[in-house]
Amino acid sequence: MALTIQDIDKVVNRFAALHKGWESAAMKSPINPITKERTGVSQYPEYWPGYNYAAKMYDSILPHTRPDIYPAHLLSVRAPNQTDQQAEYIKANYKPTTLSVFEDFKATISRAFADQNWSIRYSPELEPIFGEDTFQRYVNNEIDKFGSLEMFVKTMLPTLKLIDPNGIIAIEPQDIDTIETEEGEEIVSNELIQPMPEYYSCKSIVGQKFGEYYLVITDDRSEVKVGTKTEKTGLVLELYDDMNIWKIYQVGKRSDYTFSEPVLYFAHNLGYVPCHKLEGMPQMINGEIAFQSPFITAVPLLDQVILDESYLQISKATSAFPFMVALGEICEFMDREGNKCQDGRIFDPINGGYRTCQSCNGSGVKSRFSPTGMLLIKPKTSLSEGDSALSGEYLKFVSPPMDTLNFLRTEIEQQMAKARRILHLPSSDESGTIGEASTATGSLNKLRALYAFIKPISDQLFNLYEFCLVTMGRMRYGEFFGGVNLVYPTSFDISTPSDYLAIISEGVKAGVPPSITFSNVYNYIRAIHYTDEETSAIYDLIINADELLLMNSADIALRVANGTVEKYQDVIHHSAPQLIMELIRNYIPTEDAPRFIDLPMSEQIAQLNRLASDKIGTQLDPIQQAQQDLLNGIV
Repeated sequence: MALTIQDIDKVVNRFAALHKGWESAAMKSPINPITKERTGVSQYPEYWPGYNYAAKMYDSILPHTRPDIYPAHLLSVRAPNQTDQQAEYIKANYKPTTLSVFEDFKATISRAFADQNWSIRYSPELEPIFGEDTFQRYVNNEIDKFGSLEMFVKTMLPTLKLIDPNGIIAIEPQDIDTIETEEGEEIVSNELIQPMPEYYSCKSIVGQKFGEYYLVITDDRSEVKVGTKTEKTGLVLELYDDMNIWKIYQVGKRSDYTFSEPVLYFAHNLGYVPCHKLEGMPQMINGEIAFQSPFITAVPLLDQVILDESYLQISKATSAFPFMVALGEICEFMDREGNKCQDGRIFDPINGGYRTCQSCNGSGVKSRFSPTGMLLIKPKTSLSEGDSALSGEYLKFVSPPMDTLNFLRTEIEQQMAKARRILHLPSSDESGTIGEASTATGSLNKLRALYAFIKPISDQLFNLYEFCLVTMGRMRYGEFFGGVNLVYPTSFDISTPSDYLAIISEGVKAGVPPSITFSNVYNYIRAIHYTDEETSAIYDLIINADELLLMNSADIALRVANGTVEKYQDVIHHSAPQLIMELIRNYIPTEDAPRFIDLPMSEQIAQLNRLASDKIGTQLDPIQQAQQDLLNGIV
């Protein structure tokens, strides 16, 4: 049910009162000397049940996803025994070392968008009056900043979803064209509107009732009074309900937070709010639904990595470098008044006390290094033994113990590894060597766990994609929108080459059927060559042409000897890559197949068989050739 003007005023006034009180308290808070930010405000206003939960989760995740965000909530409080100078050093030299975990997790989630995992089909509009201005052309060519809606979904949604599950994607028209009637009334023109996806973070949502309305702070600004001047720094709010989109402008004094009457921006008449949460794991916060990011489970461990990295950095700067121990001699400096240095101090008769010796700086010992840095050793003379009576080293370097630094490094590596395990991310593409991970069963269990983890996230991403498609279509074409059919992913290419090797090895040992092993071999080859078109084509040909692919050398030799395997098949098994490269080099392009790999698979196999036969100096007899051509599909 659409909100009335009075309902909207209540929502806006509640936001204004909460925001004004919170800002007033924040301005009275002290400033942190390290971060230069105000402290003392422990939480945000609770604009809606769960706002603080969502905002604090957003703030905790963000430093692990962007290199420009300093984790002030972690490093603004000094560790015990840490000086102000050390705290400043940590801030100045902070490095975002945890970004790789987020990027790997996002890349894993994004595998759901591999082209072979999903499909989409657009139905034509129900009336031909739109001509070439179809919905398919619109969403594939006219989306601001991204070109297509598909590109927006693939590049932006995984990141936004993992960082901010309580943010929203709103669909709103861009630059609505209006015309003036003869009576002087402005109405929306007949031109097709251009609905666009717009992201609002959870911190920008300052009023909501789940599924009924959302009040957001936009990037636009209105003119307000600041002192005696007028500035364009006022807030511009938008409210989405199930029938309309409203704009509300801040007016008057900026500090008063007064707002204009709601202005109708667009009547979408959809019957539902054109906004969709980015979603995650649902939680109930004071009777309202809030979502938890799947990445949040790794954040405490990554926070610990940041802290340990900062301690390691300052420890390296203050404790990791050796210091020099060298001979010195008693300072015998004497000032102009004849007062001599005694243990680094000189008596000052005028003031009746002592002052620090300017020669040895209070140490009582002066350096014996020459201007060139050479340690000068006193020789033995008739009047002095010099340094000849000294035993041991004249100069040495003393290194501090490395136990603390090694401990911190171990802690960092362990916490990083734990974070990756929680997110089901391998530390590297290496096969397991111990425990369950070293077996095919272990690899399959690992893949099942990763699949179970990714599937709900994938479903929510594609549900949001479908929402954007349907809402944009209905908003643009109304009752003439033909609709779309979006098929969600049901499988993901999430195995690494090492996973397939472990499965293949275990399968061979267990004697699984060759067809199963063949499937795993094929997947392994695809995993290591899927980005190289020509290499993929070569291995596709090998897999299709090599009938001995899964046999070992001993079995092949035995079968060649008893005549059950032809010699040309043995040649293909052992030399297929070289033979195929020769075919590629010698191929004469045609209009239908400019490259050898563009030929039909049956023709590629036939040419490979003939070349292998030529290599051993034998030709297939006519009956064998006819049988082989028949198997290859050549008539």
